[in-house]
Amino acid sequence: MSVSGTAPSRLLTALGADGTAPRLTWYGSTGGERVELSGRVLANWITKAANLLAEEADAAPGSVVVIHLPVHWRAAVWTLATWLTGATAGLDEQPEAADVVVTSDPAAAPAADLTLAVALPALAMAWDGADLPAGAMDAAADLGGYGDTLGFVQAPDPDDEALSGVRYADLETWAAPAAAAGSRVLLSPGSLEDLMRQAFGVWLAGGSVVLAAPGAPGLDRVVEAEGVTVRLDAPD
Repeated sequence: MSVSGTAPSRLLTALGADGTAPRLTWYGSTGGERVELSGRVLANWITKAANLLAEEADAAPGSVVVIHLPVHWRAAVWTLATWLTGATAGLDEQPEAADVVVTSDPAAAPAADLTLAVALPALAMAWDGADLPAGAMDAAADLGGYGDTLGFVQAPDPDDEALSGVRYADLETWAAPAAAAGSRVLLSPGSLEDLMRQAFGVWLAGGSVVLAAPGAPGLDRVVEAEGVTVRLDAPD
């Protein structure tokens, strides 16, 4: 399987070829935070994160990257970046051994060879929490320094795990069925695995994700404001 043959890499190419239409719109849990990313901007975030993982942690097939984040647009970025490197993403389950942990709470994160601290607020340009433990990397501050073009990554074998119980060869069939290209799909999943299963399916189909944090208020208003055509959340 070549790098260009994996579903995540094909998605990256498709996103990067997009114009300015939104492919990811985020609503935070208070309803006061809204972030909108075009396909090109989303692809840029994913590429930079994949380059960081590859260059700083040698992420590759056989590596384990734990995504220790809440349901959030940044969790989707880091999971897709992990898949671009061919590594296994630890989502809701925390494996006993991890090469990298991507976390918004370093004090509670599982042990790993490298800890990447991710600030969640939309405008955060650096880690905004308590002092980072020794050896932890401020991913919010450092991410911008990585390349906008994907560097060398090793393609996974079809049987390599993309996440627990799901092989790279099965990612497309694992992804939740989605509406046609151009659809705006509202998601408010309760787990990281559901986030990726649903969002990956929407993006592979050429749709646009409107992602609301669990418990975000006013989703009926979001549906109207964003032109949502499909709801995969539980309606208000």
